[in-house]
Amino acid sequence: MAMVSSCDDYDSWTADPHAQLTFGRDTVSFDTLISTVSSSTQRLLVYNHNKSGVRISDVRLKHAGQSPFRVNVDGQFLHGGQGTDFEVRKNDSIFVLVEVTLPDTDTDTVAMHTDSLCFTLQSGVVQYVALMAGGQNAFHWRGVRVIDQDSTLQSLRPVVIYDSLYVSPGATLTVAAGTKLYFHQHASMCVDGTLVVNGTLEEPVVFRGDRTGNLFDYLPYDNTPQQWGGVYLNGSGHKLTYLDLHSSTFGIKAEDTDIELANCVIHNTGGNALWTKNCRVKAYNTQISNAFGNLYQMIGGETEMTFCTLAQFYNFDANRGWALNLSDYDVEYGDTMFYDVSRANFTNCIITGYGEDVISGSFIKESKYLDSVQYRFQRCFLNTVYSDGDSVRFVRNIYENPEDTMSYGRQFLLFDTYARLYDFTPDTLAHFCDSADVYWAEEFPLDRLGRSREADGRADIGAYENVQRQSKGEAEGKEEKE
Repeated sequence: MAMVSSCDDYDSWTADPHAQLTFGRDTVSFDTLISTVSSSTQRLLVYNHNKSGVRISDVRLKHAGQSPFRVNVDGQFLHGGQGTDFEVRKNDSIFVLVEVTLPDTDTDTVAMHTDSLCFTLQSGVVQYVALMAGGQNAFHWRGVRVIDQDSTLQSLRPVVIYDSLYVSPGATLTVAAGTKLYFHQHASMCVDGTLVVNGTLEEPVVFRGDRTGNLFDYLPYDNTPQQWGGVYLNGSGHKLTYLDLHSSTFGIKAEDTDIELANCVIHNTGGNALWTKNCRVKAYNTQISNAFGNLYQMIGGETEMTFCTLAQFYNFDANRGWALNLSDYDVEYGDTMFYDVSRANFTNCIITGYGEDVISGSFIKESKYLDSVQYRFQRCFLNTVYSDGDSVRFVRNIYENPEDTMSYGRQFLLFDTYARLYDFTPDTLAHFCDSADVYWAEEFPLDRLGRSREADGRADIGAYENVQRQSKGEAEGKEEKE
């Protein structure tokens, strides 16, 4: 009997120049990184869709020895920017891991750094993957930074705060337009003096975490909560204008003080977004959104919110808090001391989120006191259970229909729960378009993004105006006249 042995096709290899590799992407790019700080790791998949295995003679960085990029191919680190002898079996793949640490270029502008990862196959064919990263130089503040006299913080470069920033009693810290504060994990700002944020539409002030790169390929760290601490406000007379505060453990926590929020965003926090105790709060054109805790926890004091959007669509945990909770005692810490809710007025505001009811009240006083609590919702869009007959506190509001819920964001312009990207501008078919009290549009004629509320004689509820709807209405009106 003759026995014939053959090589399994699985172990066959080819040097055919037509048999090439396929890459998961042609460019590995990093978002703007802080110079001298190592990036997160990005992953590149290299596929072999051929009928035979493909051998790679070497993989190298084009600018090996001068490149800021570091590469690991199939478990082998490219020492000196080069490695040899890799194999990719048929219908298989290998991982390539890329990191980068960019040098300090001593400039205030973003500097781009590029390189190429070169794959030389056994056939002699060379294939390339581009590497790109933008580097931003920064000022690094280590240790507790104390502001003990009136100071202005203005910087074209990000300021990375590794420990904490403290404003002493009697001192005012003014943060100028365009300044970006990057807080390291657990770092916070504590103000016992006064905080003034002078952002503008074109140059907002940003408070965010210092971690760049992606948690997953589709999800930047900057779109995830709990990247840094938050802001404590005590003292007095805080005015925050065009502040973008996001991805913190908590947003703003304030006691016994005055706060004005003008055109601000507090977004994606791992605790309460805005927590106030016995404060006087004025907010307009402000977005508070997506918190594991409550979006706005008001314990006593006074609040006037006009043209604000409170959108509770936090989706990292189903046990999220309320969009709005009014209380006369400290619910979270079990403090039974009484704090009088002297006034809480919400006008032309959106208060919505996942669930059948996102508005709550927690009061320790007897029902007689509750009847005297001065709160009012006027011309708002509300996701709450409305009690018929309370026409003093609930005035000409629109109530969310559970059968037409906004849980899937159908009434907002952008609602991407996968990459956690949101634009709370009303969609053209949103129920709260053209429904605001136009009297208040005279006091606040522009929305948070500088768009006119008075262009068509109607205004949308919330912090944002839908200009597409305005344009469509103007075009239809023009056609009718013609």
